[in-house]
Amino acid sequence: MEEPVVCDRDSVRVDMSKCKGKSLGVATHVAHFAKDLGFKVTVVDPFYEEGAYEADEVIAGSAFTVPDDVVKDSYSVVATRHVYDTWAIMKSLTGGAKHTWVVMSLRRAKVIMGRLLQAGITKDQLRELRIPAGLDLGASTEREIAFSIIAEVLMVDRSATGLPLSQTKSFAEMVDKL
Repeated sequence: MEEPVVCDRDSVRVDMSKCKGKSLGVATHVAHFAKDLGFKVTVVDPFYEEGAYEADEVIAGSAFTVPDDVVKDSYSVVATRHVYDTWAIMKSLTGGAKHTWVVMSLRRAKVIMGRLLQAGITKDQLRELRIPAGLDLGASTEREIAFSIIAEVLMVDRSATGLPLSQTKSFAEMVDKL
């Protein structure tokens, strides 16, 4: 199914008659956790419902523009529920995001990556995407999935390994020396 959007590099118009919209639960939790950790949070959601996000800025409506300065040097999490995911990923890549996480199955990613290649995005750029988003924590609920995504964002932001502290702090070696 083709996305129900008309877009150019900076702007999107969503045909609301061709899609069922609702803020994605994962996105609301990602915004909450990111804000809680002190990140500046900008949400782009054509289906925004008042109070759905803890964010510094919300860009909403059936037609909107996202200038590059919103994306440049930021961490971008794409959780679009397939309404405008091709555009959101392309905007993150061409707008200069530091890293881009995408909430998407590999099956869906295969379709979207094909579209992005046709639009001129290189395979090297695609390899930089983090799909599926998040660390393998065994997450199953939307809140847990969002937590795993923000854990990975924090890991990248802090240049950390993501390994258990018991391994990085050599706990086993300390016990052996007792």
